[in-house]
Amino acid sequence: MKKITLIFAVLVLVSYGLNAQEMFEKGTKLVKVGFGLNGHSFPVEASYEQGIVNNLFDVDGLNLGLGLYLGYYSYKEDFGMFTGDTWGWKYTNFVIGPRAIAHYEFIDKFDTYTGLMLGYDVGSSKYYGPDGYDPSPVTNGGFAFGWVVGGRYEFNDNWGAYAELGYSISYLSLGVAYKLK
Repeated sequence: MKKITLIFAVLVLVSYGLNAQEMFEKGTKLVKVGFGLNGHSFPVEASYEQGIVNNLFDVDGLNLGLGLYLGYYSYKEDFGMFTGDTWGWKYTNFVIGPRAIAHYEFIDKFDTYTGLMLGYDVGSSKYYGPDGYDPSPVTNGGFAFGWVVGGRYEFNDNWGAYAELGYSISYLSLGVAYKLK
């Protein structure tokens, strides 16, 4: 009986180690959609990622994914509220860029990761208010850099939920993840 228990314990430990590498590995395709908080509004975001390298830097279970990140938000900056005139600026930002993400599973069914994004912020601004006012131009947009640390919990083989801290288009992002087969 002791031998059977020992064999069972070894099989459980081995299968646990194998499951840890199967959550995100080379060939995994992952789509994420969510929303965030950035101090101005509630941005929406979407990303696609594919696993390209297993055991990065010869570390078992440290796997690398590459993908594309898209984010959008807009907000208004109102002035003249106390004078009766309504005027201000409306800003719109669309961020797009590639992301490299390193994954490592510390807990079963919970993928932890960190990564970098380099991209471009396609920003625009528009004045609204009384005619005849010629505002100085406002510029926004340009190079976009992002860093993120996050975690993804899998409910089943395809669906999961994620949370990310850092910055791509928001400081905190929450959403759903779908693993393509």
